[in-house]
Amino acid sequence: MTSTGRVRLEMDRAAGATVATLVLDDPTRRNAMGRAMYATIPDLVAEVDGNPDVRVLVLRGEGPTAFCAGSDISEFRAHRLGDAHPGYEEVERRATDALASCRVPVVACIRGACMGGGIGLALAADLRYAAADAVFSVPPGRLGIGYPLDAAERLVAVVGRSSATELLLTARRLGADEALRIGLVHEVVPADRLDEVVAERCTTIASLAPMTLRAARAALAGRPDAAALTDACFHSADLVEGITAFEESRRPEFDNR
Repeated sequence: MTSTGRVRLEMDRAAGATVATLVLDDPTRRNAMGRAMYATIPDLVAEVDGNPDVRVLVLRGEGPTAFCAGSDISEFRAHRLGDAHPGYEEVERRATDALASCRVPVVACIRGACMGGGIGLALAADLRYAAADAVFSVPPGRLGIGYPLDAAERLVAVVGRSSATELLLTARRLGADEALRIGLVHEVVPADRLDEVVAERCTTIASLAPMTLRAARAALAGRPDAAALTDACFHSADLVEGITAFEESRRPEFDNR
């Protein structure tokens, strides 16, 4: 059986700049990710990267019941059993790497189930905001699959070795408040306010200096270009605009380059 879901790209406007949204769209399977869905993400992120107006990328699931229930288990026999698994892992890795290296900040908007591969996608985002009804689990132990090394490294980087160990070795489910306590998400809000809060956070991000945000994200990720990006900020029109806006007691208006 093959997933019939898709990942679609939407555009909106916030603070005079574009907010792009990647929607994981297979609500009948709680937005479980098929191999073909993972494969489309790098091209969609490249489209975002190629649009100079985009300031923020939001990642969300279709419908109110699930962000992503994980990878589509109905495909596992064909694509993850035996010698078939390296190709599947590579497709999934390219998807998460594309999100993690996106030119603009990535914000995960999480409602309902966020399991397995869904957590892998959410961990590739810079910021994760969850509804109070969100439920999280890292369940490879229930399926007999090997958890990808890059996903394990991201999990440790976000929640720490102790919490990552507990999540992987027990496969238990966490509610939103416990996910907040261990640092898996940045904020928990009532489900009916999640879209509003995410929109507010995106508006704030879109109003900030793009070069500064790129430099900060590179530094946080330990990328080798972090020092050069940081230095470039001190020679930029962004800094001139920031200083001028301060002197004129107004909000800065940064270009996106």
